[in-house]
Amino acid sequence: MANTRNPQRRADQGRRDQLVGAASRVIARDGVAATTTRNVAREAGVPLGLVHYWFSGKEELLEEVVGGLLEQLKSVAATAYAQDTGDPEQDLLASFRAAFEVVSQDDPGRQLAVYELTTWALRAPDQRELARRQYTAYRTSAYAVMAPWLARTGRDFPGGAEALARFVVTLFDGVVLAWLADPEGTRPDEVFTLASQLIAGALRPRPAESPDSRQ
Repeated sequence: MANTRNPQRRADQGRRDQLVGAASRVIARDGVAATTTRNVAREAGVPLGLVHYWFSGKEELLEEVVGGLLEQLKSVAATAYAQDTGDPEQDLLASFRAAFEVVSQDDPGRQLAVYELTTWALRAPDQRELARRQYTAYRTSAYAVMAPWLARTGRDFPGGAEALARFVVTLFDGVVLAWLADPEGTRPDEVFTLASQLIAGALRPRPAESPDSRQ
């Protein structure tokens, strides 16, 4: 078996993490265009050659940053809890509010960087898979919250929990971008209140199981 406690291996990973962290800070502060390997080296306080030792160039470094953001998304999803008060509409609204609180308490530059990284990936033919992975992770996280909520209502949503997760991701993603551009005019809580009403109103009784399906 490989020795995963090898000190050199831990040091190597620590150096990569240091450079990825520096790149994340540069992106959040200055944007994707300014995230050159030279600026990352300056931010990390290391020689430029060290950045190129660990990464072939800016593209590979940004790929690592996107991967790190997707990992963070998993922990963020856990904060978007679904309460169980017996009122589906209010429970859903509480989930929207919990998720948005994570965004509103974060560095706006970091949130904007997420959108910049998405458009960067879409403009680079060999990086488009990163953007697809990003939104797949969003939908997976939304499903993890919405499916239990939907099950507790004892009802169904047109298209099921997967369709609901897609709707929630599209709505939330748009609200966050609009809020970054125009915080006062967007009024996220009003949007989430309306969305919760519409979603709860769209719930339908679950189809009755046939005797054959229970066998």
